[in-house]
Amino acid sequence: MIEVQSGIGGKVESGHFALIRAHEFSFPSALHKSHEIFRQAWNHLEQDPCMSDGGKYRLRRYGQFRFSADTDRLTHLPGASYFQSIEVNPLNGGKSRQFASLTADTVESQFLHELIRFDFAQLTGQKDLEDNWLIGVHQIRTLATSGIPGNPTPEGIHRDDETYTSEHLIARHNIDGGINYFYGSATKPTRSPQTAWKQESYFDSYYFDRTLWHEVSPIVSGSDGGVGYRDVILIDFSSPSH
Repeated sequence: MIEVQSGIGGKVESGHFALIRAHEFSFPSALHKSHEIFRQAWNHLEQDPCMSDGGKYRLRRYGQFRFSADTDRLTHLPGASYFQSIEVNPLNGGKSRQFASLTADTVESQFLHELIRFDFAQLTGQKDLEDNWLIGVHQIRTLATSGIPGNPTPEGIHRDDETYTSEHLIARHNIDGGINYFYGSATKPTRSPQTAWKQESYFDSYYFDRTLWHEVSPIVSGSDGGVGYRDVILIDFSSPSH
């Protein structure tokens, strides 16, 4: 079982987000092989074909699962598309987006299944839960090349529309920037960020609910030039009554 030192759910409930450094997590040795295979999946993502700004700097895969809170059953839903409203995503929202699907190795990954269950448990705690949650899994690589930055959140300051979301850093290579900014949970975001935080180590993570305004600053390739990238996995959790 994955374990964590901090009380994630309490932080999200009281402050709408939780920032968790990598050293606070521990992973069981039984998941080691699956864990390593899972990390390699970011080397096999495909171009995001749905960037309204014309950008070629984002690679990704996407998939959906149905999760039963009653039976702990996780079921993959093949061929899923992703939809956000214009209000939530003014750049790419308002239409269903079809991305490259998760590979079979990722869909069947023991580590991914354990991570989904772990994150769900942290965010929902011991509350009375509805059954049949919809889980979205986003594997994303943002690229930066010499003179061409990459934008992890091209839509700018925004809210995600799912009940809860977790985001875990997979890799950060030859880049500067990529700072997370959090603007609170009011009807409109604050003018200046309330918190700034950079994910630097593998599995630096944050968790948040649907009320949180946030963004990530652009990444630029490092001083030695060449290609840089920032790899993350986002897992979103939508309740049946959402």
